[in-house]
Amino acid sequence: MKNISALMLACFVLSGCDPQAETPAGSDSAQKNSAGTLRYALWSSPSGNFHPELYFTDYDRAVIFVTFDRLVMLDDKQGFKPSLATRYDYSTDGKTLTFHLHPNIKWHDGQPFTAEDVAFTYQATASGQWPADTPEFTRELQGFKAYHNGSADHLSGIRVIDAHTVSFSFNQPYAAALSYFADRPVLAKHIWEKVPVAQWNQATALLNNPVGTGPFKVKKFVPDQYVELTRNEDYFKGKPALESLIFKVANRDTAQSELLNGELDVAELSSFNPADLALYKKAGVNLVIQNGVSGQYLTINHRDPLLADVRLREALLYGIDRQGIINNLLYGNGQIFNAKIHPQDPAYPDDLNPFPHSVEKANALLDAAGWRARASDGIRIKAGKRLAFTLQVPTGNRTREQSASIIQQNLKAIGVEITINVGDFNSTLAILQNPKTPFQLLLMGGMFRPGQYSNNYWWERFSDAQLTQLGDKANSTVDNEPRIVLLKQWAKRQNELAMIGWLYIPNVGYAVNPQVTGYHPYPYEAFGNVYQWANQPQ
Repeated sequence: MKNISALMLACFVLSGCDPQAETPAGSDSAQKNSAGTLRYALWSSPSGNFHPELYFTDYDRAVIFVTFDRLVMLDDKQGFKPSLATRYDYSTDGKTLTFHLHPNIKWHDGQPFTAEDVAFTYQATASGQWPADTPEFTRELQGFKAYHNGSADHLSGIRVIDAHTVSFSFNQPYAAALSYFADRPVLAKHIWEKVPVAQWNQATALLNNPVGTGPFKVKKFVPDQYVELTRNEDYFKGKPALESLIFKVANRDTAQSELLNGELDVAELSSFNPADLALYKKAGVNLVIQNGVSGQYLTINHRDPLLADVRLREALLYGIDRQGIINNLLYGNGQIFNAKIHPQDPAYPDDLNPFPHSVEKANALLDAAGWRARASDGIRIKAGKRLAFTLQVPTGNRTREQSASIIQQNLKAIGVEITINVGDFNSTLAILQNPKTPFQLLLMGGMFRPGQYSNNYWWERFSDAQLTQLGDKANSTVDNEPRIVLLKQWAKRQNELAMIGWLYIPNVGYAVNPQVTGYHPYPYEAFGNVYQWANQPQ
């Protein structure tokens, strides 16, 4: 699902590990609420790949985003604001993006941060030795092919203008560049130029002990237990209020008691059960609940002859009680979406078909499609064939797993038979990844990426010339207002095609002990102002 990143497609729940006997410095019971230290729960251990261009998991990402800085970051309205840069601008033709960098920024080891670091970071991703998939962003840069195949010794699309100015030139206007920069921080040239690019994934000592420009420095990493960070006294946005930040690997089943006992200071809510929330409130714990950034959806294989009929796809959407899923499984903490774009994105249209749950509309559509007769069990029949589908369900996300039986019951009410086939996440994802593997319906989820609106529809295995044309035109338009107009048309076309069974976007919530101040996360930027967080025991 894109604008949902393929790499981040897995927004599933990972079970955490119980911390062992060893604990971070200062975390014994007598000092567990010591001033200046904040303990933040992670549900699974980081891998230790704290590399801003090669990380994969959200747990590594958490460490990276407080250790490194990015050229731009997202604001609370899903726009882009400068961070390492003071400003940025596109050329008149939209093909060149120039960043003007803050002067006097230092790496954690005291070396100056310059445009050379920026150029080095992103040129590395174009190397023929790059130890990962080449990003779309990189392939769009001028001179990519020549540098990638070794016929050029530098990437012509990246130019260092002076110590604090760097430009990126693309083969065509490339509006998604800012989204890439917001997701991939800058690394230190003087550290990584000593290691061949092909060996970057194997440089364990450097991966575990990153040198960044961010507000915190990694002090100690103990796999399956914690990552301890200390503040960067010279952070260019101001000295962090916290002396240390500890990412503690926690268990969802015990995190609530750990937070109430002061062994944790911040933890993502693993349940919106009113009883759990009431317990937090009774203890004076602050709850921060906001719109989520990951959508859950029903992937529909348009190559299946039955599902190629838009009336049938619309009937499925009308037949599923999406608000009921939100109410019953998320206790109302979620929202419905109706195109592959986040409802709070400025480009989300306000006139989409909301496909409200309606057995009547679903039945009328199926009747019109010729599925009028019913077997003795209520399943519709056409030309002797039952209206039956197999639904692939990956394990790992409890709410998604539970939604499968609700979908099955909802669709039976309109005469559609659903057989649920449960498999582990990776094997289920592999079905989508191999275009030769047949499937009909499949539950999946993914994170929205503001600014990225891909026309890659291999998940759904279909094509639509109008949709592709609108998406391509939007992605090559860097002026914001006309781009939004095009994106709204693009989203509306998706909606008209009923191309996906859009389900729900679960809210994200955090339990925060009352002594924590300055804590202001917002969607996509959980650590956007981490340098202003403080922890003062009362």
